[in-house]
Amino acid sequence: RAIGDSEMAFLQFLAILYIICQTKAATGRGALRLVRNNYYSTVQAWNSGIVEIFYGSTWGNICDDAFFAFDEADVICHQLGYTAASTYGNTGTITSYGTDLNSMLIEDVSCSSSDYLVLLQCSVTTQYSSFCNDHSRDVVVSCYSTRIWDSPTSGQIRLTGGNFSNQGLLEIYCNGEWGTVCDDGFYSTEALVACRQL
Repeated sequence: RAIGDSEMAFLQFLAILYIICQTKAATGRGALRLVRNNYYSTVQAWNSGIVEIFYGSTWGNICDDAFFAFDEADVICHQLGYTAASTYGNTGTITSYGTDLNSMLIEDVSCSSSDYLVLLQCSVTTQYSSFCNDHSRDVVVSCYSTRIWDSPTSGQIRLTGGNFSNQGLLEIYCNGEWGTVCDDGFYSTEALVACRQL
């Protein structure tokens, strides 16, 4: 069957939201994924593994250095859609996820609050020390399986169905249930606001 005008507009809306969130990720809002034995998860698949971040134009690792602690692990779990971290460490101490051979991209991750929802709300540096050259320093997290949207508040939004934390169908919690957002009047500016809220 042919696609109607409203369906085409909705597909254009999804494309705008995807492009803006992807562009934002590439310029500083790094998408996250979890890796086990060189296989990466989608957002919905795993709640533990080696953490990879998309930073600049590539996927890579986060160094577990003196700054990395539960606040930072909690923020990673929040960005992946979970309530908090149950444990964290590195591939030198937690070996069940294998070794990730991607380059180290960031270190000195320091979050002033564990309530942040996006890791790059925290301070980071891309000039890492020789301490971080060893793949045994790759950050590993294990998040509680409870999703942040299991007890949502009115007006909370989420992306569903995407492969990573920065893509998917936009949903909003309203009147006690999750629903999609109508694309009438929803353009690039509105998509950018949604990405900022995420």
